[in-house]
Amino acid sequence: MRLRDYLHINVWLLPILIILVPVILVLFGSSFLTTPSTYYKTVLDTGWSVSYDQTHLDDAKLTDINLGASHKGDIVVLSNKIPSYYVPSACIMFRSMLAVVTVTVDDKVIYTYGNDYKEAGRMVPKHYNFVPLNKIEHPEGKTFTIKLEATEEDSFSGLASVQYGNRFDLEHGFLQSRRLPFFIGGFLTLFAFLLLTLSSYLYMYHSHDLSLIFSSVISFVLGAYNLAFNDIFCFISDADSYFCVLEYVSLYSVPFAIISFLISSHPELNSNLNKVISAINILFPVITLILHLTSIIHINIFVFLLHLIALTEAVIILPQLVLNLVKHYKERTSTPEYTGMTSDSILVIGLAIFILCSVVDIIKYNILKFFFGGGEAYVDINFMTIGALCFVLTLFVFYFYHGIEHINAVYMKEHLEGLAYTDSLTGLMNRAKCMQYMAAVHGRFAIISLDLDNLKTVNDSLGHQEGDRMIKSFADIMKQAFVGAQLIGRTGGDEFLVAIEQPRPHVCEDMIYDLKSRMEIFNKSEKTINLSASCGFAYSNEANENDANSVFVLADNRMYKEKEAHHAAKLDRFVNDIMSTTSEPKGGEADHV
Repeated sequence: MRLRDYLHINVWLLPILIILVPVILVLFGSSFLTTPSTYYKTVLDTGWSVSYDQTHLDDAKLTDINLGASHKGDIVVLSNKIPSYYVPSACIMFRSMLAVVTVTVDDKVIYTYGNDYKEAGRMVPKHYNFVPLNKIEHPEGKTFTIKLEATEEDSFSGLASVQYGNRFDLEHGFLQSRRLPFFIGGFLTLFAFLLLTLSSYLYMYHSHDLSLIFSSVISFVLGAYNLAFNDIFCFISDADSYFCVLEYVSLYSVPFAIISFLISSHPELNSNLNKVISAINILFPVITLILHLTSIIHINIFVFLLHLIALTEAVIILPQLVLNLVKHYKERTSTPEYTGMTSDSILVIGLAIFILCSVVDIIKYNILKFFFGGGEAYVDINFMTIGALCFVLTLFVFYFYHGIEHINAVYMKEHLEGLAYTDSLTGLMNRAKCMQYMAAVHGRFAIISLDLDNLKTVNDSLGHQEGDRMIKSFADIMKQAFVGAQLIGRTGGDEFLVAIEQPRPHVCEDMIYDLKSRMEIFNKSEKTINLSASCGFAYSNEANENDANSVFVLADNRMYKEKEAHHAAKLDRFVNDIMSTTSEPKGGEADHV
């Protein structure tokens, strides 16, 4: 089966896998695989007393409360009763967003977080707070209070759920609820390092294509953001500040990674406008990080601005990519290497899925933050997570199809070059290819000039069919004798050329000796034609000008000297045959002596 036919049959296999993998992952992240708690845990969602901004609520439900956009210094106080159910290693778990946390039980402070950041003028990172109750005697039924002080503008607009239970059960439940983002984020991050290793090797030793490097950057920033947003880094590490900054930096770097990949993989998109967009994208995370590290403006302030930039760039770039896809599709449908689907079409599908999923999560984030109870405390990025995985998988498929297209193009080029540069009778390179090679070769090399003896005699006496067989047989022997030569060509009717680069000492003499030995073996079994050749060779360091033409002339002159010696030897044999014939006594003369 031809490669083209194989691709037509299997062309939809990989897109089907792209659809199937996210479906499997959704099932993987569902509650179907969740195991029950060992002891006891519950979500304390109702029965809260909440005070904020001169407002007081009793018997409130946390998921119904929307505080609105908080301001720096705003304080929210919420209190509830600890469940009366006894739990070993009991603790309270909740997430705080850019806020100083103080927890009291019966007006006694048992836990604080974030004061050191606030006093140092640094951004208080988001944090999963585990408040142990084991030091409190009989905590069941007692009242506990959580005080949240916003340390940034727009720190939070809702209150995250508060859970009570055994610490192991709470941690285990958290990890189970983050099973999907943990798996996808880990996969994207590891895949990024694999791509980076491969792309670095290909960039240094094969081509200077940056698209694969930017593919690894895309995979890394999407994986890192997915892990950081879902609190997996903060949950397993104490470096809250570092991973909180990583979340914002990776998010702010997504547009740069995608635009840079598109420009590097599609040169036609390398316009001045797109260069400006790329420059804005690379400066955005750099400038925001510098402003954050110098404590001028904290990095969390720029999320809404990023949303506007990303949506604007999507509107600008995506139509260009689609128009480019349509243009290339029309061009490729008329070419022999067209397989029914292009690599660009796969890329556009993946990018469209990712952009659509990201837009859904951006809209969901802003709607929940400003209009619904609970605010952004209950926002997830599941759509973006699935979209990111689909996009990275389409990048992989893009390179797969791109490789196939490249192989087909190289095959067609080699096939056409073969027709243009191959001698049809012998399969050796023709004169045009030999001249092209001679004009390009440099460094250390050797040239062997060969002339097939007695071709004209065979053509005149036995016919051109036998002459062609003689040439073909000689060419076949040349291919066997000159293994390792960079060029074996036929430059004329009975003239041949061999080029050897970086020759070892005496390589020409050895190869010519092998050639003549093989011709002797051939002649012993051949009854019609007899092969012999005149050979001359020269090394590049023997010519004064050290160019291919000078080396060839020297080799050709030596070949003609050997040819003259062959003619002289042939003439001597002819004269000796005549003399021996005439010196023999005629019949009957010996009887008279």
